[in-house]
Amino acid sequence: MSSRPRIRQAARAIVTDPDRRVLLVHFDFVDASKPNGLWACPGGGIDAGESVADGLIRELEEELGLVVENPGLPVWELQRIFPMRHFDGQHDTYFWVEVDAFEPRPRFTEAELRAEHLDGMRWWTYDELLEAQRAYDNASDAAPGPVVFSPRRLGHLVTDLLTRGRPTGPITLPS
Repeated sequence: MSSRPRIRQAARAIVTDPDRRVLLVHFDFVDASKPNGLWACPGGGIDAGESVADGLIRELEEELGLVVENPGLPVWELQRIFPMRHFDGQHDTYFWVEVDAFEPRPRFTEAELRAEHLDGMRWWTYDELLEAQRAYDNASDAAPGPVVFSPRRLGHLVTDLLTRGRPTGPITLPS
């Protein structure tokens, strides 16, 4: 008899500005499939007693210094099984947060960010995002492209948001 996997609940934001730039954070998770780490949407785990939206609001302030009062409704959901400390995987709920351009000023110290494996952040232009996505899509399994996103199809997914707008409900992404 197998036990159910322990899934960590997390919230993430696709942060875009009026110039269609996307703000991503870099995690130092390096292995054969991610030789240069991982670029992902900001956010993280939900604390006990917190709603997904409240967790996202807290995470954005901690990681980016971005104050958001209401992130709106979720646009994507992604659940993956992978080994993590205390969990067997993670369920990410993504929100699309449209903001004016700003310079990230995390509330967390550099040491606190590093403790969460976050070692960088930057705005990606839409063209940079698509170029990196094409390189990843065209790389072989043995030699992945230099940039790995989470979710892996981030460039395509952002294109869908920017061209089609918000979905009527969260889209379940393949793991």
